[in-house]
Amino acid sequence: MRLYPTTINIKICLAMHGRTSRELRIKSLQFVGFYQMYANNRFKRTDVFSSILTTGVLYFANQDTGKHSMSIHLVSFVGHLAFFLTAISFVVKDIVALRILAIFSSFAAILYNYFHPMGSPDWLPLSWCFVFALINIWRVCQFYTEKYKVSLSDIELEMLDTSFSNFNPVEFAKLIRASHWENVGINTTLTTEKEIPQKLYFVQNGSILVTRDNKEIARTSDGTFIGEMSFINNSYASATTTTLTPTKLVVWDRPALNKLLSRNPTLSILLKHSISVDLTKKITEQPDPR
Repeated sequence: MRLYPTTINIKICLAMHGRTSRELRIKSLQFVGFYQMYANNRFKRTDVFSSILTTGVLYFANQDTGKHSMSIHLVSFVGHLAFFLTAISFVVKDIVALRILAIFSSFAAILYNYFHPMGSPDWLPLSWCFVFALINIWRVCQFYTEKYKVSLSDIELEMLDTSFSNFNPVEFAKLIRASHWENVGINTTLTTEKEIPQKLYFVQNGSILVTRDNKEIARTSDGTFIGEMSFINNSYASATTTTLTPTKLVVWDRPALNKLLSRNPTLSILLKHSISVDLTKKITEQPDPR
C-alpha cells in the first residue's frame, strides 16, 4: 500500500434550491491530498483531505455571496421570525392586528429571501411577499381612514361599549347606517307569534312584554334584541312582543340587512355573536317557573 500525493482540480457547483434555470456558479479549487490506493483500485480520502475540502467549500461559499452576504445565523433567525409572525397572526381575533402582523411577516420574509442562505436573492417568493405587504398596508390605511371619518352619537357610542362591544367603530357604523330609529308608544306590537317579522329590533330604551298563547313568559328592557330568533333561523316568531312603556328602538328592515350581511361576512359574524350574547343573557335572567 502506497501513498500518492496528487494535485486535483475539483469543480464545486454552488446551486440554489429550485433554481434549475439559473446559471450555476462554478469555482475551481485546487487541493493537495493523499490517497490510499487499494488492490481493488478504489480510492479513499484521508481525514486530512476531507478537512481541507470542507474548509475550502465553506470559505468559497461565504466569499461568493458578495454584497448580499449576511450572517447565516441572522438570516435563519429572520426566516423563523417571518413564520412566527404569520403563526401569531392566525391566533389574534382583531383583523387590524392580524394585518399589521402580516405586514411585518412579509417584510421579514422579503429580507430572508433577499439575503438567502444559499447566496443570492430568491425573487419569486420575495416579489409575492412584497405584493402581500402592499395589500395589507392598503387595507390598514383604509381602515384608519374610515375610522377617522366615523361619527357616532353619544347613544351609539354607549351601545358600542355595551351590547356591541365585539364590534370596532367602523363595522358598527356600517351596521347603524343600515338601520333607522323609531320612537313608539305603549301597547305597540313589535312581533306576532307564528308570523314572520319583517324587522329586527334593538331596544335602546323601554320595556317589552313577551307573551305566548296569550300568557306572559318574560319581560325585557334596554339593550336587548327583539325578533332575533326569527332572524337567525329565518322562521316564524315564537312569541308576541308588546311595548309596556314609550320605547326607543333601532330598527333594521330584514331584507336590506340580509343583503348587507351577505356582502360583509365579518359584519354577519359580529352581529350573530352579539345576538348570541343577548340570548344567553335572556335565558339566565328568566325567572324560576316555580
